Amino acid sequence: MRFQPSNGCTVSAGVEHALDEALRAAPVTLTNARGVFDLPIAETVLAYMLMIAKQMPVFMAYQREHRWKKQALRELAGLTVGIVGLGSIGAEIARLCRALGMHVLATRRRPEEGAPNVEQLFPPEQLEDLLAQVDFAVLAVPLTSETRGMIGEAQLRALHPDAWLINIARGAIVDEPALIRALQNQQLGGAALDVFSHEPLPASSPLWDMENVIITPHNSWSTPHLEEREAELFLDNLERYLRGEPLRHVVDKNLGY
Repeated sequence: MRFQPSNGCTVSAGVEHALDEALRAAPVTLTNARGVFDLPIAETVLAYMLMIAKQMPVFMAYQREHRWKKQALRELAGLTVGIVGLGSIGAEIARLCRALGMHVLATRRRPEEGAPNVEQLFPPEQLEDLLAQVDFAVLAVPLTSETRGMIGEAQLRALHPDAWLINIARGAIVDEPALIRALQNQQLGGAALDVFSHEPLPASSPLWDMENVIITPHNSWSTPHLEEREAELFLDNLERYLRGEPLRHVVDKNLGY
C-alpha cells in the first residue's frame, strides 16, 4: 500500500518488520496504523486481568473435572497496573483501567509531559521502580534496539511474587528463557502472553503446560471493525497526501516507531 516511491504506509502498529537499513536511509516517509488496534488490544488486556482476578482459568479447569469448589476472588478496583510504554495502545489501556478504579502507573520517554488517566509517570530508566509497585505489568512498547530484551532477570525479580506480566507488544521484548525460569520458580504470579520470541509458539515450549500462564496466538488485535478502520486511515492519509498536507502517524525512522 504505497502512495509513491517517496511515501509508504504499513497496516500494523509496529514497523520493525519493515524498517531495515535501506528504508531508514531512503528518502521515504513511512506511516503506520497507530490507533487502529488500540481498543481491541486494550480490551484483551482487560480480559486477561479479569480472568486472573476472578480465577477463571481455575474454574474452567474445575469444570472439565466436574468439580464444584469455590475460590477467593479479587476486585480490579484498587489494584495497580503498570503500563510499560504509553503510546496510543498504552493510553487506551490506561483509560479502561482507570474506569474500573485501578491505580495506573506508566513509563514514557518524556514523563514530564504528563498523561490523562495515569497517576505517576516514570522515565524508561526507572522501569524497575515501576515494576516493584504493580499487580499487573503490561508491556506495550514497540520493538526497537532499545526495547529488545528489556524484560530480563533483573526486571522479573523487581516484580512482587503475586504480580502478573502481560505482553501484548512483541515477544522479543522479553527474555523468554528468563521468564520461563521465573515462572517455574514461582517468582511471579503468572504471565498472560499474546506474543512470543518464536511464532507460532513451538509445541515443545514449557509455557503451554504452566498453570500460571495464559496463552493467546498473537490475536489481541482482532476486531470485526479492523478493515473499516484501516481503510478510513489509509484514505484520510491519501487525501492529505494529494492536498500536500502532513500525514497522520508518521514513523520516526531513527526511533523505530
